Amino acid sequence: MNMEPRLATLADVAALAELEQASFSGDSLSARRFRHFIRGEHSELWCLGDPIQAYALVLFHRGTSLARLYSIAVDPAARGRGFGSQLLHCVEQQALRRHVLFMRLEVRQDNIAAKTLYESSGYRIIRTLKSYYEDGADGWRLEKHLKPTVAIPHDLPFYAQTTPFTCGPSALMMALHSIDPDFTMTRLEELNLWREATTIYLTTGHGGTSPQGLALAALKRGHDVTMWLSDRSIAFLDGVRSEHKRELMTLVGEDFQARCDRDGVTTDTGVHTVADLRLALAQGNRILLLISTYRLNRNKAPHWVWLVAIDDDYAYLNDPDIDEELDQVATDNMYVPVSLDNFGAMIQYGTKRYMAALLIR
Repeated sequence: MNMEPRLATLADVAALAELEQASFSGDSLSARRFRHFIRGEHSELWCLGDPIQAYALVLFHRGTSLARLYSIAVDPAARGRGFGSQLLHCVEQQALRRHVLFMRLEVRQDNIAAKTLYESSGYRIIRTLKSYYEDGADGWRLEKHLKPTVAIPHDLPFYAQTTPFTCGPSALMMALHSIDPDFTMTRLEELNLWREATTIYLTTGHGGTSPQGLALAALKRGHDVTMWLSDRSIAFLDGVRSEHKRELMTLVGEDFQARCDRDGVTTDTGVHTVADLRLALAQGNRILLLISTYRLNRNKAPHWVWLVAIDDDYAYLNDPDIDEELDQVATDNMYVPVSLDNFGAMIQYGTKRYMAALLIR
């Protein structure tokens, strides 16, 4: 029997589905899902044995240094032989080859054997998951730093946007809650912030939120705000073809900027670097950052995130946009490590390399 780990192929789907049913009574993967992951560009499914005795499935977060151990299973008849540890080591090494910094996973609280395996391999609990599983069972999220890095801040807040157009309000709520734990992150507040800060339109659908609109919303809630902008042009007009939409977006954008100037929001225009952002964090600012999502999902869309930290190699983001089609959960989008090379490209949006950051205290 060949017991060296190998990548699964479509010919393994039937055996994998059979192993899945033998291993799990619920929350199991179907043959269709196995085919999806085997074909996927950002997933790897490693297996042991012929016939297959165990498998491990890892999902990689595009454009970041984060991976998620989505599932690991060992045939009940083959347990106790170290197959789980062997596969876990294998997928960690493969993740390191992709320059992954963190590996994260979920485990049922009643799966003591799996929890023991993970903790003995260096994983630690980062969150309790109430009624997480199909049968109502609780779980834990665990994480391992595959390379030395800064520690995740204690009780780091996270809020997932509930609409396609409220990334800005959701990022702002996380930042405000980190300053004042009494600030409540609710869907109503998310929508109220959007109504205060919206550009009305974007290229399609409802408008997003402008830096000036978000700055005014933070100011209204009692915070000092400084805007860093590459220039004072109206944000997001590039790509909007409708003259009607452009007129309204310009009208709203000019009013937002005039109100910022009137109400004391400092607007600092010019070139701002990663080093500048690092210094601003060290000075105690919370930073909302406009990024291009191209390196995350190949969509050239403007997107707001909360920049939590920067070290010598990585920037760490809380990204409110959880993509369920990519099987993401909140853990995947919290304290996401992005290499500084990727990060430097992300913070320049569009052909004009527009940059916007809000420094909040």
